[in-house]
Amino acid sequence: MSATAFPPARTDRVRLVGLMAKREGMSDADFFKYWQEVHGPLFASLEIVKKNLTLYEQHHYTDVFEAGAKAMGYDTPLYRGIAVFEAESYEKIMEVFQSEEYQRVSRPDESSFLDRSKTCFCPGTIITYIDKKN
Repeated sequence: MSATAFPPARTDRVRLVGLMAKREGMSDADFFKYWQEVHGPLFASLEIVKKNLTLYEQHHYTDVFEAGAKAMGYDTPLYRGIAVFEAESYEKIMEVFQSEEYQRVSRPDESSFLDRSKTCFCPGTIITYIDKKN
């Protein structure tokens, strides 16, 4: 019996995924527009973000597969987007969110579009099975 080779966990970077819940009473369109056009650029402009993160991405929810997912027994997600933060270490990511700059500039803006009480974060190890970019 031959041994199966599994891809290794990445050691060059870590990833934190934020499951983003929109503010009550806000439409999806307004949530996406604000997050993309106002908050995203604001967050990305912070010096601590530029210094510590190697990647910041926004994943905006679309209902294109919703009917099919419901037919397979899946519910419509509470979350309307995913924020992806990558850095060399979790310490670097935490430095961003604990920084005076983030607390003063970016965090207050979150109440304009985000429901912090329903938003959650999931740190995880990256194991890549398919990457056609390389």
